[in-house]
This record gives sequence, structure tokens and C-alpha cells, in this order.
Amino acid sequence: VLSLDCEFTVLEGPHAKRKFWQTLTASGGKVDDKGVAIGWKITKSTIRAMIDSGLGLDPEDMSEEAKQKRVLRGLADLNGITFVAKIRIEASNDPRYSDANKLDRVVLPSEEEWRQVMNGEEVLAKPSRRKAQATSTAVQQPAWNQGTPAPASTPAANQPAWQQPP
Repeated sequence: VLSLDCEFTVLEGPHAKRKFWQTLTASGGKVDDKGVAIGWKITKSTIRAMIDSGLGLDPEDMSEEAKQKRVLRGLADLNGITFVAKIRIEASNDPRYSDANKLDRVVLPSEEEWRQVMNGEEVLAKPSRRKAQATSTAVQQPAWNQGTPAPASTPAANQPAWQQPP
């Protein structure tokens, strides 16, 4: 399998500047009935969603202008793209490793959460549209925050990062 080794950085909120990594399949692995890698189909739709979210394009917009904006010269064009996303915690099956943060899904401009983020509003955490894999109290905190006490609640801590004083 050929994969893209992606690094994501959280830009806003209480976990700003935190990073997480994820691989996206480019080729190989399981194939559909036409011989196309299933992982590549998923990766293409994820990249398309990143572009739509980052540029504020309606996913249903098939105008020539929108199509042109979605054209990449290469994967390097994705370097530095900023988009709205939901992050999930993937539980580790091996006790030697901690849980990992993963890209759950890209939030598209047609969704209310996207508009809230873009308007600088606070967006409360809520479960994804996907089925929960396993529930535990550890899932309530990001993987990088597990095992550490929650910070004391202060007025600034309850505000989005862009509204906090410098």
C-alpha cells in the first residue's frame, strides 16, 4: 500500500498548536469490483472535502469556477491548507501505546458547525455522525490530554481561543 503520511495541526481552541498524524491510502489494499483501491476513493473524497471546507465551496457547486478551484497541481498544494474538521479519539489496542487523535471527518460549508467556526462562535463538542466504537470516560478528553487533570475553569478558559486576551 502506498500512503500519504499527513500531519495536522489544530489552529484554534483549547488544543491549539497540538499536532496529530494520520496516513491516507494512495494506492493498494482492498479494491472494488472495477479494480480501484477503496482506500484511494476514501482519500480522494477526504481531500475534496478539505478543499471545499478550506475554500468555502459548496460541495454541490459544479460550476467551472468551483471545478477550477478544486484542481491540484500535485499533493504539495495541500501543504498548509486550513479547513474545519472533527477529531476523534482512536483507542489503542496495545497497552504499550496511548490512544491517538484521528481525523474523523471534514466539516463542509453546507453544515451549521462550519458556519459557527467561521463566524468565531464557540462550537460545543458533540458526537460524530459515525457510530461510536467504544465508550469510556477517557474518550471525553483528547488523547493528548488523557491522564492529566482538567484545567481549572476560568472565564478565559470558557471562551474560544480567538476571544481570549493575548
